[in-house]
Amino acid sequence: MCPFKGGNSKLTASKIKEWLSELPCSNKRKSNILTPLRQMFEELYHDEIIDKNPLQRVKNLPNKTREPEPFSQEEINKILNELTGQEKNLIQFAFYSGLRTSELIALRWQDVEFNQNRIFIKQAHVRGQLKDTKTKSGKREVTLQPQAKEALLNQQIFTKKQNETVFHNPKTNQPWKNDQPIRKNVWIPALKKASIKYRNPYQTRHTFASTLLSRGENPLWVAQQMGHKDWGQIIKIYGRYISQK
Repeated sequence: MCPFKGGNSKLTASKIKEWLSELPCSNKRKSNILTPLRQMFEELYHDEIIDKNPLQRVKNLPNKTREPEPFSQEEINKILNELTGQEKNLIQFAFYSGLRTSELIALRWQDVEFNQNRIFIKQAHVRGQLKDTKTKSGKREVTLQPQAKEALLNQQIFTKKQNETVFHNPKTNQPWKNDQPIRKNVWIPALKKASIKYRNPYQTRHTFASTLLSRGENPLWVAQQMGHKDWGQIIKIYGRYISQK
């Protein structure tokens, strides 16, 4: 459903709220969509192009602290089965490395050590720009899980010769600059084809953490792998996944 079809005379606050409820994104992102739209309609109202601003009664949505919704192994397999080539390598690596998307798309081949089964996280793409990771804990060494290593080995044929950024957008042959085209062109279509309930791409990170903890890995080590300064966040977010063995 798109509330903007049919002219603004049919556009109502209730239609906009219904449209927002169907968008597969967080409340924060919905608010980021609403703010410029509200300003645009306010300008149209003041210029007397429209009789009223239909977004005046539509408030920004409160940010929610979401519970992790990790994917099951069956769901991961279904998603990966819908992908091929670089897109499959990207999503497989996301599931089994626990990196933030901003870190994942900034990863360089020089920071990959296959023989030592590790990668070094030193940079992140923030608002389209490559920057050093913002915290001391963010700059870290991450152990390569077998599936993550497999994804990198498969990715070599596509970008290793350039010896720079690991993951490229196959449509442009250029490095990804942010998560939007990944979400729109890779993530959402794959979930739809696999008939998997929508969760945002950040859930790949939650999946990684909950999987490690469920199999009994040390929470302090998991915190280091995730780039947390201590294990407090791990306990707070993933406490129910920590093995009691």
